[in-house]
Amino acid sequence: MKSRYLIAFVLGFASTSHGALLDDWSNDDLCGWMESAATPEYIQKEVLKREIICYGGVEVSSLPDDKLVTSGVGTTFPSPDPSLIPVTTNDKDKSYSY
Repeated sequence: MKSRYLIAFVLGFASTSHGALLDDWSNDDLCGWMESAATPEYIQKEVLKREIICYGGVEVSSLPDDKLVTSGVGTTFPSPDPSLIPVTTNDKDKSYSY
């Protein structure tokens, strides 16, 4: 008789779970992970599945106009500050060349 209760007890814990891993996560929780340098692939897939737009670690309805980072041909980058670009000089007067 005790063995029947033991078997029923063990089978009760061995039953399968029908809930998904990220069902109880909020969209802001997922967006917080999207700010990480190494976002797990299953979180990236969940964000795509839910069609979430993340900005600054939280869900937003649209990206700010000044922060659009893609164009029709790919990712766009801001122009560098001209003062940071080194000035090249003419080396024709040197007796050696590389």
